[in-house]
Amino acid sequence: MRMQLPRAFSCRRTRTCVALFVAFLSLSASLSAQQSSPEEIVRQAEAANKAGDLPRAIDLYTKLVNRFPNVAAGHANLGVVLAHAGRFDEAAAQYQQALKLDPKNSAVSVDLAILRYRQAHYDEAARILDPVVKAHPEKGQPLLLLADCYMRLGRYHEEIALLDPIYAQDPTDKTVSYLLGRALLSAGDAQRGSAVIDPILRDGTSADADLLIGARLYAANDYHSAALSLQKAMDRNPNLPGGWSLLGRALLDDEDFTGAKAAFHRALQADPNDFDANLYLGGTLRHDGQLDEASPYLARAYKLRPDSPEAAYQMATLAASRGELEQALKYLQPVEEKYPDFQQAHVELATIYQKLHRIDDSRRERQIVAALDEKERDDKSQAPTPAK
Repeated sequence: MRMQLPRAFSCRRTRTCVALFVAFLSLSASLSAQQSSPEEIVRQAEAANKAGDLPRAIDLYTKLVNRFPNVAAGHANLGVVLAHAGRFDEAAAQYQQALKLDPKNSAVSVDLAILRYRQAHYDEAARILDPVVKAHPEKGQPLLLLADCYMRLGRYHEEIALLDPIYAQDPTDKTVSYLLGRALLSAGDAQRGSAVIDPILRDGTSADADLLIGARLYAANDYHSAALSLQKAMDRNPNLPGGWSLLGRALLDDEDFTGAKAAFHRALQADPNDFDANLYLGGTLRHDGQLDEASPYLARAYKLRPDSPEAAYQMATLAASRGELEQALKYLQPVEEKYPDFQQAHVELATIYQKLHRIDDSRRERQIVAALDEKERDDKSQAPTPAK
């Protein structure tokens, strides 16, 4: 069940803002007879925008904003045409100014969030959408976009909390069931995730069903079977969001490294901001000693999720492989503080400290690794034996 993201800058919203702006202008003081009336400039700007003459539309709306800087609708309209022209940072500045003047304007907030989403600033988009969704918690454009932001950020528990009330209202909604089921599987709750997606799977064979089956098998650590199901899904529909990167991960864990690289490349052709594809392709290339080839992928992954311990670890190992040991520490030390059970970080730190002749620090890290190993053995020994 593919979620269709909303178009970012609708003509409907432009017309709404124009109407509000014209209503304001009709009450404003009269201008010089030599100047075009504000209403006429708005009409010309809207006509230019519809005709695709963005430079003229931008020029006209800029003139209006300069004359009436305290009217939120003017900044919103200018933001729309700047975004259409690909001038995203300037558009964001206009939306932000509109929100300063009209903080409760949810339509402008959503436009700004979609703009940031398209720039791959998912964390900022989520922050903008959060108060909008709290004010309007029903299923709709803001909620679905926020759910997608959470998925891209790996914030699965927040996505689950967001979607659970909507799912409870209507468990037959396939879109919500699909999103919630994938979030549950990604968060490691295979039992409930399977329960949510089972009704979708019973509807018949489809690319979506194959992808969900593959996701469920992957969550159960059956990587070979997961790869087969996911390959089937992508053969049926090569445009399934997230499908290629999940296939790549299944192939990687099944030790089909060539197939995994190919799948990650396909994922990035479809979406250059796919976190998993960037992270795992970069990590695989780094492991193979292809440091220059790995660098842009790992840098992109780290930019997409700077709080990800996996992304920071990969950046650190890349830096260490280049002999940039102090830079590697800058990536790893915050990870050690925030994720003290992330064993790989301690292993890498022990090695780096040894190379820097910081013997006491290296010894401390090795002791932490040994303690984590012992804890893992104890946890396994205390785990219940599966019933025969």
